[in-house]
Amino acid sequence: MSRARLLILLIAVFGSSIIYAADGENVTLMVGRSTVLDTGKPIARVSLTSADIADALVTSTSELLINGKMPGTISMFVWDRSGSIRRYEVVVQRDLARLSDQLHDLFPGEKIAAQSSGKAIVLSGSVTSKEVIDRAVSVAAGYVDKKEDVVPLLQIQPAANNQVLLHVRFAEVSRSALTELGAGLFTSPTGIKNVIARSTTQQFPAPSFDGLQYTKAGGDFGSPVTSSSGKFTFSDFLNLFLFSEKYDLGLTIRALQERGLFQSLAEPNLVAESGKEASFLAGGEIPIPIAQPSNGAVSVTVQFKEFGIRLNFTPVVTGTRVHLKVRPEVSTLDFANAVTLQGFRIPALSTRRTETELELENNQTFAIAGLLNNTMNSSLQKIPGIGDIPILGLLFKSKAAQKNQTELVVMITPEILPNGSNGITRTLPRLVEPYLPPTVEKKTLEPPPPAFRTPAPARGADDAAAPDAAPAAAPAAPPATTTAKPAATSAPAKPAAAKGEQAAKAELKAITESNQKAAAEERRKAEAENKQAAEQKKKDDLLAREQAKRDAAAAKRQAVIDKAASEVAAKRDAEQKKKQAELDKRQQKLIEEAEARLKAARSAYEAEVAKKTNKQP
Repeated sequence: MSRARLLILLIAVFGSSIIYAADGENVTLMVGRSTVLDTGKPIARVSLTSADIADALVTSTSELLINGKMPGTISMFVWDRSGSIRRYEVVVQRDLARLSDQLHDLFPGEKIAAQSSGKAIVLSGSVTSKEVIDRAVSVAAGYVDKKEDVVPLLQIQPAANNQVLLHVRFAEVSRSALTELGAGLFTSPTGIKNVIARSTTQQFPAPSFDGLQYTKAGGDFGSPVTSSSGKFTFSDFLNLFLFSEKYDLGLTIRALQERGLFQSLAEPNLVAESGKEASFLAGGEIPIPIAQPSNGAVSVTVQFKEFGIRLNFTPVVTGTRVHLKVRPEVSTLDFANAVTLQGFRIPALSTRRTETELELENNQTFAIAGLLNNTMNSSLQKIPGIGDIPILGLLFKSKAAQKNQTELVVMITPEILPNGSNGITRTLPRLVEPYLPPTVEKKTLEPPPPAFRTPAPARGADDAAAPDAAPAAAPAAPPATTTAKPAATSAPAKPAAAKGEQAAKAELKAITESNQKAAAEERRKAEAENKQAAEQKKKDDLLAREQAKRDAAAAKRQAVIDKAASEVAAKRDAEQKKKQAELDKRQQKLIEEAEARLKAARSAYEAEVAKKTNKQP
């Protein structure tokens, strides 16, 4: 309505001299940018719809300087000196080319497009996660006055993440070597010329004498021994034992050398999605009693501690590389450092653990942990003086040396499973023994012959008069010929019967052999089934024994827990009784002291009263 009024006013003022431009021209510029517009004619006056979006400044006779302030579209009218009016459409937009380049650089692989819609910026396209949407909105917020002016129309395109198969190998090799050398000399229990002797370093067990008895001719010092008796006690003969009954002298020698090798290998395989954590444990749990104070008492709770081979890892797939956050651990029970608490022995845990982050190529093997543990223990014991004599001193000293070497290596191989892969393996584990005997492929058996077959009867003289033969023979020959024909055919009847019997015998023999083969096959199948049943029974018995062992272990563990709880409860009751007795005793003592003070006060009062009474006249 305002434009119509302005047009009427212009017509009234200028009359027929007003000339309108045929078509409006578009002037496009960016926010915060300026452009120069050459109208081609001298400018008399300029008018804009909204000065908040853009403004115009006359810089020369026919030129305008247009400044873009905020996004929007307005109309601009320019009057020249002849009275004609030209209309321009001024479109002010944001500089989204720079924003598009920045989004493309910051979010590679994401399909994000930025468009202008008035004052707002519209983000459209598809992304892989909501986190990308939030970050893109934060980046676009720098190009508007308020963050609310960014309109996100992005769609989350769920992408199939790759999965990672982790091949882990725990290899542990333990080598041990032991060397022991020592000797011990001893006499017989009766001694040598009334002298009993023994030499030992106490490092290895030596023979001892028991039940020694002897008698002397008299009680004087140095009297001859008339009789003696005794016996040996051996806890260990060591590995070399010599004794001379003639000279009553023996020797035990410890000379051992031992070498051992232990190798343990575990190969856990684990599949996890990219960015998700996976864990693996092959071992067990041990119960650990823990005392906790509760309402002035002590209660015992049991916690289970895991031990064994553990693996925690988090893979992140980046192209053809895998970023791994891995934490392997190997722990075993250590009874040498066990703690004994109220009669219960709680073992310690010997743990080897490592935690690291690394980046590997697909199917690249890397050793992330290698531990070498070398221990050497050597001890020497000897008799002073005589043990230092060359050669002879070897009989009066002993030596033991033990060397242990343990090596643990953890090797990791990540394998990226592409989308749509067939899995880890295409074959199932093979059985050692099949459940059924194997069958031969592409083999067919002939069907068995019939059980009974009647041989064809031989035709004799009587068959010539049979009703079925007579009509066929009658038209072929006269009656004289037909009477002579049976006589001619009766001659080969016996050979035909003999052939029929032979064929029957052959068929009977074939049937017997076939039945025997079938019976043998049935027996073989029955034996296989019996063997399978025996193996199944053996497996069931083994499972039953293992279950019984587990039940017994569980019952024993429960008994241990109950015993510990009962002992703790008994101890708590005893402590409470003791505290109550002490409290009663303290209260009785306080009562006695109060009574004594009361009695003393009463005596003093009576004395004071008596004193005052005596003073009165």
